[in-house]
Formats: sequence, C-alpha cells, structure tokens
Amino acid sequence: MNLMDLDEAQGLTPQMVREWLLANQWEPRGSSAAHLYYQCGSGEISEALLHEDLGWVVDLLAQSYERSVQALLCEINPRMRKGVPSKAALRAHRGLWLRSIGTETIATVLSRLIDEFPSPRDNESYFWPCDEHGNKVRWPTDAQGNML
Repeated sequence: MNLMDLDEAQGLTPQMVREWLLANQWEPRGSSAAHLYYQCGSGEISEALLHEDLGWVVDLLAQSYERSVQALLCEINPRMRKGVPSKAALRAHRGLWLRSIGTETIATVLSRLIDEFPSPRDNESYFWPCDEHGNKVRWPTDAQGNML
C-alpha cells in the first residue's frame, strides 16, 4: 500500500513534514543545501528524501514515534486549506465544507453559500470538504489528480 494514497496524505508537502520535524526537536544539519538533513537523537532524515519519498519518511517517523501512520498524518497535515476554494472545487463538491477562521470553532457551510455570499473574512478562513456528518472527504481533483 502506498501511504500517499491515504485520505490523510492528500495535499501533504515536504514543507509540512519539515515544519513538523523542526517543531519536534529535529535539528537541521549539513554544510550546504545539497547536504541538508535533520537529526534527532540517532535518527537522520535528508532533505532530499523529503522530496523523493515522502511516504517512506512518514512511515519511518510513525514507527519511530510508535504511532499509526494516519495519526501522524493528521497531526502533520490537518487538511484545511487557507482561502476560499476555487470555483472548480466548489462545483465538484456541491455538499458541505468545513470552515474555520483562525482558532475559532469549525462550522459547516454549504458550497453554494460560499460561492454566492462571500464574507469579508474569507481570505483568513480555512476550508475542507466534508460529508453530511462533518467527516473530512478527499479534496476535489482534476483528471490528473491535482487538487482543484
């Protein structure tokens, strides 16, 4: 199974993993960008590996921290995107969207309301599509799998 196919991995970037490493006491080491790596205790992860095999890095971290891959992915990748979803994303997912503004409570909003009644706080809001029970679902993608 490819870990990057999990719903929790959708939208995951090397930057998100890098930020998680730094927040969890992994120290950057190396004399140049070409030789940059992160170290914590006896563990080492190269910057190049973040770009080559992100799934392998997440699996290694999950094993090292004795956590499930999904739990670690949820922590690294909260799956909320800043700003109003694109028109294409709103058309593709006509159901509910989770919306948060900063650390305020998350609310569910109908996609047509986001599209038809813009809010002055839209640009500082975070959104993610959800089902009728408020469970996060996959972000709509184009035919090539790119997030809309």
